[in-house]
Amino acid sequence: MSTTFRPDRAAEAIRAAVATVLREEVQDPRLSLVTVTGCEVSRDLQNAKVFYTVLGDEEARQNAQQGFERAAPFLRRRVGEEVPLRTVPEVIFRYDRSIENAMRIDEILANLPDLKKESNG
Repeated sequence: MSTTFRPDRAAEAIRAAVATVLREEVQDPRLSLVTVTGCEVSRDLQNAKVFYTVLGDEEARQNAQQGFERAAPFLRRRVGEEVPLRTVPEVIFRYDRSIENAMRIDEILANLPDLKKESNG
C-alpha cells in the first residue's frame, strides 16, 4: 500500500478507522451512541475534522463532545496505527448538524402551501 494518500482517500480511511476504534475499543459510555458521519482532511494532511452525530438531546451532544476530547489522544494514536500516512494528522471532532438541517428543510417544505392547487383553482 502506498504511503501517500490524496486528501479524499485519507479522509475516508480516517473516518473508517475512527468508527472501527469507537465501536471495538473505546469503553466511554458517552461515545456509545455516536455515529461517525464523515471526515474532511486538509490538503497538507495535517488536520482532520471528524464529523459525528449522536442519539439524544443537547446534553447527549455535550457529553459526546466531552468524551471525544478525552479520547482524542487515543483515537489519534490508533488512526496513526491504522492509516498509512507519513504524519498523523491532528484529529478534531465536530458535531454534524446536516441531519438536523435536512429535517428542518423538510419541515419547512411540508408547511408550504401547495402551489399546484392554488394555481389550478
